[in-house]
Amino acid sequence: MDDQYIAWGILGTALTVTLSCTPSQQTKNRGLEKPNVILIFTADNGPWINYGNHAGSTGGLREGKGTTFEGGQCVPCIMRWQGTIPDGSICSSLVSALDILPTLVELAGAQPPEKQIDGVSILPILEGDLEAQPRETFYYYYRRNSLQAVRYQQWKLILPHPEGTYEGFQPGIDGLPGEVDEQHKHGGSLHDLRRDPGERYDVSESFPDIVEKLQQITEEARRDLGDDLTVNNGNKRRKPGYVS
Repeated sequence: MDDQYIAWGILGTALTVTLSCTPSQQTKNRGLEKPNVILIFTADNGPWINYGNHAGSTGGLREGKGTTFEGGQCVPCIMRWQGTIPDGSICSSLVSALDILPTLVELAGAQPPEKQIDGVSILPILEGDLEAQPRETFYYYYRRNSLQAVRYQQWKLILPHPEGTYEGFQPGIDGLPGEVDEQHKHGGSLHDLRRDPGERYDVSESFPDIVEKLQQITEEARRDLGDDLTVNNGNKRRKPGYVS
């Protein structure tokens, strides 16, 4: 196992073991090395970093699980589709787990639901177009329906919001959590994730046109999906569990 695959904590151990066994052992043993099988390995959120040596690592990204900073949202995604996804290829396009459903629907030749869903098909990427950008925007909703950030291409606008922070606290050890400031108030800022993946440098004053673009996207999201932070119900929300 190369050093680049070594991670920390239980999550890191699981990732390391999975990588060491895939695809040469596990997938072949289970008969999954076929051109009609797509293997997807990913996670639902970043590491719970206040658990210290039981948490995993964000790889330098800001914050962790329970936040809308990249340490809580950006996760590994490894896919294998024999004969289609080029071996060893790396794609840095913006993709969400929301996009898996419409991608598989398109692959199956089925029709998407009549009602609008949040995902988009990323089939061009899977088929080898690593420069494809099927998704250019993303809304960072959290804590029920609070819009805390928006993204357009490599640009991310952090909106003022209250949220927990792990920063400034000693993490826990051996399964015990460290402290978290659950009432921290994050201010607004603009980040170029291509140059600043750790979200440390606010460049809003240098790129006012990008801020304006992202503010327009923010208002579109609020009109459609609402926003608890601005007491906006939105006009396209549906009750949970209903598709019509």
